[in-house]
Parts: sequence; structure tokens; C-alpha cells
Amino acid sequence: MLLEAVVAVFVLTQVAYFVGNCALVTLLVRRSDALIDDGTVERVVAEAAERDRERPLARPDGGRNAEVDAPSTDEERPSSGPPTVASSGCRLPQSAVRQLRVLVPIYRESPAVLAETLDNIAAQRYPTAAVSVYVIHEPDDPTVSAVRESIAAREDDIAVEFVAVDRAALAADRAPGNWTFSGTGVPRTKAAALTYAFTTLSFSADDVVTVFDSDTQVPLDTFELAAAGLTEYDIVQAKQTARNVDDGLLPLLESMGIAAWSDLIYANSTDGPYQLLGKAYFVPAGVLYDLDRWQLDAVTEDMALGVAAHERGCTLGIIDRYVQDLCPADLEAWIRQKRRWVRGPYRHLLTPGWSGLERARFWAGTVLTQLLAVTNVLGLPVGLAVLWLTLTGLTGVVPGSLLPLVAFNGVVWCYYSWRSYRAAWEAIAFDSRWEQVRYSLVSNPITQALYATLWAVPICLALADAVRGVVPTLDVTPKD
Repeated sequence: MLLEAVVAVFVLTQVAYFVGNCALVTLLVRRSDALIDDGTVERVVAEAAERDRERPLARPDGGRNAEVDAPSTDEERPSSGPPTVASSGCRLPQSAVRQLRVLVPIYRESPAVLAETLDNIAAQRYPTAAVSVYVIHEPDDPTVSAVRESIAAREDDIAVEFVAVDRAALAADRAPGNWTFSGTGVPRTKAAALTYAFTTLSFSADDVVTVFDSDTQVPLDTFELAAAGLTEYDIVQAKQTARNVDDGLLPLLESMGIAAWSDLIYANSTDGPYQLLGKAYFVPAGVLYDLDRWQLDAVTEDMALGVAAHERGCTLGIIDRYVQDLCPADLEAWIRQKRRWVRGPYRHLLTPGWSGLERARFWAGTVLTQLLAVTNVLGLPVGLAVLWLTLTGLTGVVPGSLLPLVAFNGVVWCYYSWRSYRAAWEAIAFDSRWEQVRYSLVSNPITQALYATLWAVPICLALADAVRGVVPTLDVTPKD
């Protein structure tokens, strides 16, 4: 009786894996053509050089005539060679460099963690004069004074401005009929803080806005790649991983898990509907004005903004670099954070007006990946039990008709595991070969399967919240 029950559960879970894997295969076997890398920068540089060569030379009398010999002066433009760049470290031509506004919402953050983020921004291979940082805070945040002192002691040239959120002013700015809330006042969300700062600072439409958390770090050419990518796309977004792999098993496993997801699934979902990843997305201010900023009551404001951008026809490019965040090492804090994250797609699952293909792509990248994690709760132990029974000589455990399906699931799992290693090795900077080997031994296909299974806890809690109508709240994830 027990054996029959194990086999029945095994069959059901394999069918569930098969359904999910069929959807994922459509994403795994293709490579995004919306990838922004060094080749993108080279194209921008080449196009700028071509424009410079085609530009008519100035005549001595101030007119322009390509048939008139140019005077032999120091003002003569060379016919070839790289265009003028904005700084010695930046590869972009001056025409491609735009003002970059970095919004950093904080609440009860560590000054040391924020200092590391500002160091990373200041070290970017991008003209410092073109970068401005805005630290957005609540007036009652008790840590702001310490943060101010830490920033005042900095010796770099990065411009940092503090913006205190005035919720009364933000409430008055709400467009009638567009922003509605239950109760009074404006919710204390990241979206509200971003909207207030964006509205009051009045950026030029051509300025580029990006959002960083207090712990966000990116590779030093990310700003450069973002500016280049925005010559081709309306919004660009970096991939994601965790950098504190030495803080415990959870951050280590998440560093590979989230890197693999963002490289294999997210990067291949740019046709939309798409979400943004909460930080290190870059969007012109004019696009944000058209989208009416962020949805104030959205706890997962990145999901809402991405869906709105897709519906407006905005194109998304993926920067081939990884955001380096801090992952909670404490299990309870990790569950709280993920419980908030996984609920983001639920309010958009039945969005009207999407085609069948658009809805299928959105579900494949969100709901089905969650389905696979929940299936692991039974699928993983039952699969190991069936494997053990088969290896110990018990024949006929797996029905013969199920073998092709099991083989397909196994192939997809092996392929995903291999690509996960590749994504993690690209995303994480290892100090030595031995550190990479140790990392790869600990974060292996089995432990990654256990990590994926752990996601079932926040997923089930988020589903219960959605069914009961619990209003999500913004909890501050500790960053040390």
C-alpha cells in the first residue's frame, strides 16, 4: 500500500514537473537578443564616429560646404578616429553621456552599508559630473543623522542630496481618479518615497533615473552600459545576484539561484509582459512621466512599473551585468522578504487586454516557476525514494510509459544546473580558484533543489495572504 502511494505521488509530481518544464524550455533554449554588453558600447562609439565623419566641416566665413577645402587650423575635425569621450575612464562619446539620477530610498539603514554603495557609485566608469545621488528618507527615520554625518565625511566628488518625504504634499499631488487609497494619507512604501522625490526634483525628460537600495552594488561599467543601452531601448535592467556568500548557506545558495533565474528566465522574457527587479533599472525621466511615476500603494513597485511600461509599448533591454545585493542570512528575515516578493505577480495574472501569448509568457516566468518550487515539497523526497528503490534492485517501480517524461524532466534539470553554474561563475567575483571550487561543491544541483523547495514557504504564505485579502506591508529587511 505504501509503495503504491509513493508511485502515485511520483507520477503526479513528474507530470507537474513536465508541465512546468515545457513552459521553461521555451525560455531556456533561446538567448535574449535584447542583451546589452560591450558590443553595444562599441556600436554607439562607431555610430558617433560615423556621424562625425559625415558632419560638414565649417568654412572660414561661418557657412558649411563640403566642397570647400577646410582651413588648416587646430579646429579642423579629424576624418577618422574615436569621438571625444566624456572622461578618461568612459568609453562613450560625449553625445551618449546623459545626466544620471540615482534614487536611493532608505529607512533605518546602516551608514556603513550605504557608504559602500556610494563608493561603488563614485567608482563607476562614468563622468562623475553627470551623476547625482538622492538619498530619500522618512522624516522620522532615527538613523538619518548618522547617515548624514557619514556622507559629510566623504572625500569624493559625487553629489549627494537628501530628500525628506513630505506625505502631505504627496497626497495633494495625487491626480484625481488615478490614485485612490483606503483610509487616509499616503502609504509608507518605497514607491511613495520614489514618487515624491521624482516629482519634487523635476528632472529633465532626457535625464536617466535609476533606483538603488542602500546595499546595491554593480560592476564598474554598469552606468556606461546603461547609457549605451538606452540608445536602443526605452528601459534597461541589470541581472541580479547576492554578494554576501560568506554570511551563511542561504546567501550562498541564493547567489546562484537568483543569478540563474535572472540569466535564464528573466533575460529571455523581454518581449513582455515583464517586471523590473527593484534596483539597477535605468529609465529616462520622460518615460517615467508618461507612466505617471510609480504606483504608490504597490509594495512590489518594480512589478507594477514593468507591467505598466509593457502596456505602454516600452522596450526592455538587459544589461549583461549583475546587481550585487545583500541576502538575509536569517531564515525568518528571508521568508518575510520573499513573501512580499512572490505576491507581486498575483494582481497582474488576469490583466485585461493581453494576448494569449503575452499571458502565457507572464505565467511561465512567474506562476510556473512558483509551481515547480511547491511541487518540490513532495517531488524531491518521493523522487529520491523511487531512485533508491530502483538502485536497490526493485523493478517495475516506475511505469514504462512514464520513462520518457522522467527522462525529459531529468534532461531539463541537468541543463538548468549547468547553466546555473555558468551564471554564478559569471556573476560572483571569487578571490581564488579554490574559493570557486568550494562554492561549486556547496551550491550543487541537490542543494539548489533544496533551496528551490524552501521557496514553497513564502509562496504558500503569500497565497494565503492573497486568498484572505491581507493587505501587504513593507517590512525593512535588515542589512548589516
